[in-house]
Amino acid sequence: MIVGLIRRIQRLSARKIIWSRPKRHPVLLIDPSGIDILTQFIAIKDIEVLDFEETNIWIFIRTILRLQFSTSAYVVAYIEMLQPKVVITFIDNDVNFYKLRNLCPKTKFVAIQNGIRANYSGSSSLGFFDQLSVAFNEAELSSNYLCVFGSASATQLTRFIKTDTITVGSLKNNLFADSENKRDVVSDVVLISQYPPFSVHGVSRRIYFGKQSISLLDFYRIESTVAKLVAEYCSTNHLSFTVCGKRNSVDSDEQQFFADSIGQLPWSYEPRGSTYSTYEIASAAKVVVSIDSTVGQEFLARGKRVAFMSGRTQSADSVALAQIRDTNFGYPLDLPAHGNFWTNQASATELTRILDYLQEVTDEEWATEIAPYNESLMAYQPGNPVFKKLLLDLGLTLIDGVKSDA
Repeated sequence: MIVGLIRRIQRLSARKIIWSRPKRHPVLLIDPSGIDILTQFIAIKDIEVLDFEETNIWIFIRTILRLQFSTSAYVVAYIEMLQPKVVITFIDNDVNFYKLRNLCPKTKFVAIQNGIRANYSGSSSLGFFDQLSVAFNEAELSSNYLCVFGSASATQLTRFIKTDTITVGSLKNNLFADSENKRDVVSDVVLISQYPPFSVHGVSRRIYFGKQSISLLDFYRIESTVAKLVAEYCSTNHLSFTVCGKRNSVDSDEQQFFADSIGQLPWSYEPRGSTYSTYEIASAAKVVVSIDSTVGQEFLARGKRVAFMSGRTQSADSVALAQIRDTNFGYPLDLPAHGNFWTNQASATELTRILDYLQEVTDEEWATEIAPYNESLMAYQPGNPVFKKLLLDLGLTLIDGVKSDA
């Protein structure tokens, strides 16, 4: 007990201390992630944010008096003091969130999917589904609602989590309006970068699929390979090519990574400049190329012509990772290794086949082609009507003043 208290105090000293008593709000957001999206629906004055980089002294003292020293106890104490109508998180791959409902049964809990979920991580056997499996065997995991991209995610997650799933697609994608965000410069082909927030040349970092691991550089090798292949294709076919950066131009070596990959072939680089800059660049392209990004599926849902070069594990280690499907197009669906607009093999032949097809297919044929995948992988709901209805059903007031009848 003494050791636990000492450790808790040590963690407290490393964080920003908040001295003011938390005020009651209808919504408690677990982690600041997603606040910019949530405030498109609910006024900021109605939201309290629980930031784990901070420690509220009132909550901390409450947990100490109870001789409870865990993060979970801190969150429960926060909920009990605020008594919010709804607790929301955009960190839908935080297993601990799904333990809270049983501890606070009078509160409603909502998790919102914000990324494609696969089972790899930076530590051995600590992928999201590894963690879910362990936690599921220890206690019931639940949430009142889980807002998902599509039916495939719902099926994947409800194996472990007791919840009502609501298909909303990507809230951020649904908020972006093409007509309001036109760009003057249009590229024929745009590659969506998934470069990490640190150098891929960091030798100590590894990516684990269960207990199997590969280097960070091997994991991101496909970005380099595909960038070069797309640049060659565009040069041969007299098309303009842009890499849409995931990072800004100041804090990352992303541009240099792609420059080294592409060499002297013509291309341009657009760093991330704002919340929606990636969407603006991709929207203005004639064809989008994605490895296995959420943005790629978001634009497929919008009807954009998207090529998926989803051969990440095959490019990293085609032998040791031969049975790993997590980065294949359509996961968790069990799709063939090749389709009209996707492949799990990053080769010049496959890229040429797909990009030729995307330039030749008619709009009507394309809409028919992608419809089955969008139903299961990523819904597109402009304006988020389904999510707004959920908020109203939970008794919340929307930012436009609309209130629940409840």
